[in-house]
Amino acid sequence: MATATNSCGICDLRHVTKPSVDWCPECDEGFCSGCVEHHSLAKASRHHKTIPIAEYHKLPTDVMQIPQSCTKHDEKFLLYCKDHEIPCCEIEETLAEVVDNIKEIQKLYRGNITSLSENRKQIETQIQEIRFQIDTHLNQIQKKLVDEIQEAEETERRKISQLVKTLKEKENNLTKYQNSIANIKHHASDLQTFMSIKQIQQDLANEEEFTQSCLDGDKVDIRVITSKIDENVETIMKNVQKFGEIAVEIKPTKAALRERKKKQAQKIIQKKRTKSIDNITALLQQTIKTTSKIVGGCCILQDGRMAFTCLERNVLILIKANGSKDFEIPVPGAYDVANGTTDNTVIVSSCHSKTGISIVDIRGRKIKKFIPDKSICYGLVERGGHVIFCTVSELKMLNLHTKTINTITTTNVSSLSCVDINGKNIYYISLAGHSVTCCDFQGAIKWTFKDENILKFPQGISVDDDDFLFVLLNDSVVLISPCGKQHRTLLSSSDGLSAANGLHYDKTRNILLVAQSKEKAFLYKIDRK
Repeated sequence: MATATNSCGICDLRHVTKPSVDWCPECDEGFCSGCVEHHSLAKASRHHKTIPIAEYHKLPTDVMQIPQSCTKHDEKFLLYCKDHEIPCCEIEETLAEVVDNIKEIQKLYRGNITSLSENRKQIETQIQEIRFQIDTHLNQIQKKLVDEIQEAEETERRKISQLVKTLKEKENNLTKYQNSIANIKHHASDLQTFMSIKQIQQDLANEEEFTQSCLDGDKVDIRVITSKIDENVETIMKNVQKFGEIAVEIKPTKAALRERKKKQAQKIIQKKRTKSIDNITALLQQTIKTTSKIVGGCCILQDGRMAFTCLERNVLILIKANGSKDFEIPVPGAYDVANGTTDNTVIVSSCHSKTGISIVDIRGRKIKKFIPDKSICYGLVERGGHVIFCTVSELKMLNLHTKTINTITTTNVSSLSCVDINGKNIYYISLAGHSVTCCDFQGAIKWTFKDENILKFPQGISVDDDDFLFVLLNDSVVLISPCGKQHRTLLSSSDGLSAANGLHYDKTRNILLVAQSKEKAFLYKIDRK
């Protein structure tokens, strides 16, 4: 092949050897300076693009050895796949897709490395908290037992001290009798001696009876404090050999991978055929005490904890997955809350005092950054470094990187509006307009569902992966189809809903969180038959 490319193909046919200076990939031949001119003028080859022979020699050897004509049919290969009906140049697009997907997966795994460190720190904190609780409990029951020991010692000490005192008095009396007898024997008359000894003998009988009671059975009883350690405490030392277990769970995640339009279309068609508004059900899983009488907004965090805004106390409340309270963070004017750009942050809107958006560090338990806005801020949601939020009359978008705020639309936006997004759509409610509106990120309205008999003063909205909408009313949750034409009541007052004012759907766990007044919230498992 190397020899063939070094000599002019046309001259070789005339049995003349001339070095080639240019190479035509279309003709798969080299040409000398004279023949290349004819090649550029001939009708069949005038549009062929040649390259210097030196550039051609830079190609890998295995590439230069690939034939460009079919030896069976004596025809030039076409850069077109007849079986799949696509041009082969689409390989470049496919390669670009694969490269982008690999980059996205690398980004995902790099983030996983960071999240692993965060997981470890969370578990270490949990272990420390449990150890502290155990230590506190053991200290309390230890103190109680020690107090009982001290009380028992004091009680018995008093009894024994009293007994010793009585014995001392008896000893003194007997000593007096001894002295009296000695004096009587030396100085009293026989009659006096007889009568005195008789009286002493009578008194001595009483003392001897007391002493005998103390020495009954040739022994003196003493008091000893004993203890019996609860067998459950001993069981801890015997049976508890490890603090807990560590396991690695493999959880699927949704990477923003590129797929060719043909595949996307197939998936979308299939998804639409298999989903129905009538197949969605909600099953109560847990009742939560929020410690807030008026909840503005709520969300479920990545680690399963729940965040609630407390309007009456201007705080953000975090509740553990087991329902116990974690902690509170003061946030002036807190109205709604959404997951942040990382597992350790949430985003809170403010509707009075300081109006704007707060980035809250839930690990450090403080406001990390505040981005002011001249308007009162209500419902909000974060996606891809942007915060979509509602004001009194506008739906806005905040770029968290540049801190710029742009208006998306003013259609059907009112005070206390809430918002959620999925894919290319934005969904928001109008409290005063009794409506739900779907628009794109440029503000173009796609549809509006408006019926005061069905959506009277909507309080919250959340969307699932299939674009079904959960819309919260005062005492019910209404489902609306992706097209905005169908609806169905999913939950009602018969399910215990009353004065509801916060809603969030966790797409990862298929859990719906509904918060209401009276310090209560509910977790529902969403199922699709």
